[in-house]
Amino acid sequence: MAKKLFCMVAVAVVGFGFPAFSGGRAEAPAPAEKPEKLTIIALDIDVVQFGPAAQVFEDTYGIEVEWLEFPYGQLWSQITTGITAGTPIDLYMMSNSWHAELGGVGMAIPLNDLATDAELDAMTEKYFDITREFLTSHDGKLWGLPSTAASVSFFYNAAMLKELGYNEPPATFDEMLQISREAIDQGLASYGFFPGWIAGGECGMVQFDIMLKLFGGEWMNEDRTEFTFNSEAGINALTYMKEILDEGIVPRAALETSDWDNFHFFLAGDQPFEINWNFIWGRATDPEQSSIVNDVAVAPIPSIVREAYTVLGGGGYAISPTSRSPEWAFKLLQYMKGEEGARGVMRQQGGAEGTIKALYQPPLVNEFPPEEYPLVETFQRQIQEAGLRPSHFLTWYSEFRNNIFTPAMHLALLGDRSPEEALNQAQAAAQRMLDREGL
Repeated sequence: MAKKLFCMVAVAVVGFGFPAFSGGRAEAPAPAEKPEKLTIIALDIDVVQFGPAAQVFEDTYGIEVEWLEFPYGQLWSQITTGITAGTPIDLYMMSNSWHAELGGVGMAIPLNDLATDAELDAMTEKYFDITREFLTSHDGKLWGLPSTAASVSFFYNAAMLKELGYNEPPATFDEMLQISREAIDQGLASYGFFPGWIAGGECGMVQFDIMLKLFGGEWMNEDRTEFTFNSEAGINALTYMKEILDEGIVPRAALETSDWDNFHFFLAGDQPFEINWNFIWGRATDPEQSSIVNDVAVAPIPSIVREAYTVLGGGGYAISPTSRSPEWAFKLLQYMKGEEGARGVMRQQGGAEGTIKALYQPPLVNEFPPEEYPLVETFQRQIQEAGLRPSHFLTWYSEFRNNIFTPAMHLALLGDRSPEEALNQAQAAAQRMLDREGL
């Protein structure tokens, strides 16, 4: 029986104050001795999603699978602290915003050390291309197998829109802002929507990534030799954010509140829109948490210059350099990341976030009828238009996020710098780092 453990570790890892590991083995020992136990550091909902597949592995090979579950906000410190201490960890949940950093300092064994390129190509052919891409570093190393393709969606209160005379969700951001103004003016809402624009956190990066791409911009040029987020598109995006903050469509509290803590106004029926990760669906349809259970609906994020875009989160599971047996951990990983694991994700996420293409195509998609899994249709479109943050390729992404970009973004949103000044300063600092350190 797979054992599920809950624990707390008081040690936090800040930055990269830990030693570099070798990052894998040139040759895997063969045959690998079968371990008695394999330990997984997991997101706190993942035993529900992937536990059945891991149980099949356990029953087949007689190896105990131990789950150590944590909320997302604790995973980074649990992983890095455990590996630094030499704790036997076999697999861990690797966010797609971590692989370049953790892989770069040897805190994961690249799968290229355990299988040939041809074997990995055959193994990953079933996944959406972008889900393999978001676990692959710029030098071609694959750091894990995809587990979830989390996406940011556009949720709306259909009953509130109907009361305002709208039977369809807005197609453009300008339409969304106009509906927001009407809802606020008529006393139906306090705000239009409540994004997480905090400094020093991933939420601010996620939300700016969406605005930057919708305005037609990119973080870097195609060959990744120059940062370009201070382009006209970037300046327009940050200016737009500042204007809707000053107008009150977005609350000032957005500068201090994360995406994991800002959705309560929406669930209380006090704002018409929510741009957030798909976990919102489960909360919005839970009568113990939400007053809009029968009113919540989902649609693609409204357009600006670019017609459609969303940013992907999620990630996969990686093999720790402190694994008891990387070869057996790799075998367990393949069990967990097969079709049954992806089905578990879709069941938990309203039909969204699965990583395997066949589950979104006939006949397998028929297992997820739209009346039961309303996010399937939206996700089928999202996965085709989705993109990634610079965490995908920057091995110094935490430095970029915490000390270069989001503080500059905040200065502009607070009015202490113009959007152009703030982005130019951030670009100059990021470019100096890139020129000195590379990707």
